[in-house]
Order: sequence, then C-alpha cells, then structure tokens
Amino acid sequence: MKEKRMLMRVPVLTVTILMALLLLAGTYTVIANSSPSARLAPNSASAGSPTFWSSGWVSITAGTCQVFTHSLGRSPESLAVDMWFQDTDGGLGINRRNYGGLEFNGNWYGAHWQKLTSTTIEACRQPNDNTADMIRLVVWVAPTPDYDSGWRVITPSYQLTFNHNLGGTATDLTVGLYFSGTTRGIHQYAFGGLTKYISPTDYMYGAHWYNLTSTSVQVFRRLDDTDVEQVRVVVSQSDPPAYDSGWQDITAGSIVTFNHNLNWNPDMLLVRGECNDPGQYNINLVYAGGDHWSGGFRGSNLQNLTANTVQFVRRANDDDCPKARVVIYKRSVTIYLPVVMRDYSSP
Repeated sequence: MKEKRMLMRVPVLTVTILMALLLLAGTYTVIANSSPSARLAPNSASAGSPTFWSSGWVSITAGTCQVFTHSLGRSPESLAVDMWFQDTDGGLGINRRNYGGLEFNGNWYGAHWQKLTSTTIEACRQPNDNTADMIRLVVWVAPTPDYDSGWRVITPSYQLTFNHNLGGTATDLTVGLYFSGTTRGIHQYAFGGLTKYISPTDYMYGAHWYNLTSTSVQVFRRLDDTDVEQVRVVVSQSDPPAYDSGWQDITAGSIVTFNHNLNWNPDMLLVRGECNDPGQYNINLVYAGGDHWSGGFRGSNLQNLTANTVQFVRRANDDDCPKARVVIYKRSVTIYLPVVMRDYSSP
C-alpha cells in the first residue's frame, strides 16, 4: 500500500574539480561506458576508454535481482555508483525512498545495489516494494578523491573515526561510504541502517556515516549486521554546485519542496541530500532511505525530482534530521560531474 512507503536518502559518493572532469575524454549524461566510435552512443561516453555507463530506466520485478554489465574494466574501487527509483503507479516520481531496504510489519520495501565488479553490478528490489517500479543505475570512473580510507574491517556495534584532515568547512565536503561483505560483495544494502522489528526486539543491520567535520567523519556498524564486514570512506572537497538550498529547518512528518529552477533534465542531475542534527549526529546520513523500528518511522528521503524541483521528506517519528540540505550538480553530454547524493547517492 502506498501509505506504507518509507523514505530514503542515498549515499554521497565523490566530488572532483571541474578541470579534472574536463580532462576526461568526455561523457554522456548518465554514468557509464563509452562507444569505441567517435560518435556518442546511448549509455556511452565519447571515443576512447569507457568512463561511464547507464542502464537507463529498467523495470525490475519485486523480489528479484538483476545483473547489469557495465564493461568499464576498471577496479571497483575506482568506480562510483548512482541509483534512482521511478514510481510509475503512485505519487513519488523519481525517488530514493527506502534506499538500501526497509522492513515493516513483515514486509520488505525498497531496492539496493550490490556485487560491484570491474564489469558488472547487481540491482535487487525487495519483495513487497511499491516505490521502485523502475530503477536506473549509473556507474562511472571517478577521479581520485582527496581522501580514501581504503577498506577497513569494522565489527558490529563498533564506531570507526576517519581523519581526512582536509580542512575548510564541513559543508564543502562530499562523503562516499561503501560496504564490502562475503555474500554481497561491494554493496550498499542497508545503507543508513535497516531495522527488523520482531516484538519486543529491534534487530539492527547496516551502517551509516555521521559527525562530518572539517577534519574527520565517523562510521557506525549496527549491532546485528551480517553484511558490512568492511567499510571504505572517500571524502572530496566540492566545487560550487549549480544549486545549494543551505540548511533548512524541517519538522518531523513533513515534506519540503525545494525549487532549484535549473530547468534541466532530471536524469542529468546529480542530487545530494543530507541531514544536520546539531549536538548529536551533526552532518549525517543516519537512517538514509528511511527506517522502521519499535518507535515508528524515522529517516528521510528525496522524491519527485523534476527539471525544476525536488522534495525532501522527513519521516513522522524521526529524531535525527531537524535540518535538511539539498545540493545539485548538472550533467551535460560533454561533462559528467561525479557527485552522488546517496540521498544519498548516499545515497
């Protein structure tokens, strides 16, 4: 039922300076690989080595996984991923609600990506999902970030602090968080946190980043998680975006429409949505995509992305997102700006 939809934000991946992008052979509008010909082809970059790939909008049956071949041929650690959903029979439009997955009353919603390799990636849609009727994956070769933690082992119910020491201000930084595990490979399942409630116990899975400052960021793996055996954090200093909402107050249970007025194809926008919980998690992606636990629904998500607007949703029982910020970059047929919101792109 549509009223059971939860929110999401996607994981943030990497940001680079415009000059670095101009040095790329040229890219199409959606992530992915290039055609060997001199002409741009669908889902491709310009002539030369592939630099990005896009699946385009693809229907995926609830309760199934689908393997996509991006054929970039690069180390998965050099790749960035952006994933969006399309709600074709409801009111969410292009969205990231329930990104990473969400469980409610024994039903499972949302979608995620996993098993990223040098040539393939897998997308999975949960069996009861009603927000990701279609999905769009974009994979691209990301320029070297300003900080890369490499893969770090993290145990359940443990917090790691990553000292990137980039300086400046935290709002000028973009964070990417990746998971690795034996079963799902490189993935973003349960990104932000996923709780399975079996009365009277909350079973907590996944991981999230929080407490971003000018010198550090923290990652927490939840108590019952089985899939986030290692984490990798990348941090980059951002170029000025095409749109920055700044931090805006948002009350629990509300939907805020941000008028970015870029008049740009939404499939060619890279959108980042973050929360700020001063004194607690500070800048964070806690419960990205939304979460349900014994206290109700928490977290946030982006939805109804259009050429000129996007909506930010804060769930009714959320305690960790009193302030929201949306940042948007534009893509073109010649320049692909590798910033992912993981709304996080961000996811």
